[in-house]
Amino acid sequence: MTGRDDLLGERPGVGGRGSAAMGSLLSGTYPYRHHLHRSFDRINSELPLLQEFFKSANYRTSFWSGKPTLLKKTGLSRGFDFFDDTSLLNFSMYSINFKEQANLFENWVRESSAPYFSVIYTSELESLNEGETQISTLENFDEKLGNFFNKLKAANQWDSNYIIVLGLQGDSEYSRPNESIFSNLHSENTNIPFFIKPPLKNGAELKNSKIDTAVNLADLGYSLIKTINSQYFMIQDIHFPIWDFSSLWNKNEKDNLPDLSRKLIIETTNTWKRQLEIRFALLFKNYLFIESKENEFYNKLTDELETIELIKTQKEILNEDLAYLEDIRKKINAKKWTQYLPPDYKWVISNREYWSKPNSRSSVFLNEKNRILKEKTSQPLSTLLIYFQDPKIEKNTLFEEARRNSYNLSLENIWGLWNSDKVWPSPKL
Repeated sequence: MTGRDDLLGERPGVGGRGSAAMGSLLSGTYPYRHHLHRSFDRINSELPLLQEFFKSANYRTSFWSGKPTLLKKTGLSRGFDFFDDTSLLNFSMYSINFKEQANLFENWVRESSAPYFSVIYTSELESLNEGETQISTLENFDEKLGNFFNKLKAANQWDSNYIIVLGLQGDSEYSRPNESIFSNLHSENTNIPFFIKPPLKNGAELKNSKIDTAVNLADLGYSLIKTINSQYFMIQDIHFPIWDFSSLWNKNEKDNLPDLSRKLIIETTNTWKRQLEIRFALLFKNYLFIESKENEFYNKLTDELETIELIKTQKEILNEDLAYLEDIRKKINAKKWTQYLPPDYKWVISNREYWSKPNSRSSVFLNEKNRILKEKTSQPLSTLLIYFQDPKIEKNTLFEEARRNSYNLSLENIWGLWNSDKVWPSPKL
């Protein structure tokens, strides 16, 4: 992420996929307060959002969604003058590449000379992109991002505007037994480096400002809110406070160091059920607690892979924390997520392979053909096999529906479309 040359990188202590993370960034709160846990939820209408503060300060506001998981129906569009979520209409890829987003953004900027606050959510960092190459490399995206920022600087827009560019950086290849990429709350799937560079011209001024502590997207969102409106006050949860670190780039205020003993919540949700089911984890200094069938506790300092289980020595310490987490679930009418792999998870795997390995479609469909002959059941990939076997068949609404549901399955029912009782047409083999 970057904004006014003062934010580089990210470390999202808030779990969940794009919509939940975006909700935390734009509201400065955890998902249990902003209520946007999944892409088919809606953000809490009572919470003020970051873009509304910028709009009140006479900034133009815009949002560019590169994926159909971030739509207006989530409520995230509130306060944005322009909210582009047309990626859903791009049936060929279900996403928009960053170069195209940048061009659309530049056209929007030219409409006025007023300062602006903009968010660009790019899908280019994710591995499930269908295109000429199987995975867009970080090096390729880094070059595009550098060119984008150089254009902003050349147009004298760097110092007077706020721009946030972010996106999910794929998923960890380190798999855990009985876990999916959506349920895994271990560090390899939730934490990445987050560097904050205050906009100070003299680097020597930073020598006494070194802070090494975990932060999350809610912290970042709240800090940006306080940057644009220092008078705003948010009632804190005393058990899980949000840190305002805007003082790092506001030299007129005293340093507001975080409480290094505070606990950070990480969460993930079950996307397969309409009834909200949440799994929590707690990050405390170098310790990580994860809810599970048998709760887990790790010392990240001495056990970087988080494989040495210490829960038996920590049960008394965790009792109070478990009570707080259960209280959160009761307040938002949520259950505890316990079944991490749905019965149809094998179809998630096959559909993910279809989308993440476009150059290997032949083998994907061969495996699907063999599966149908053996199991006599159908899924979206079964219907797509019909069109793969006979390329002369005109692509119709059935093809588009199967393709959309295949993408939904590949991201573990991210849109909530899956219906296990629906019978998909299968090819005659």
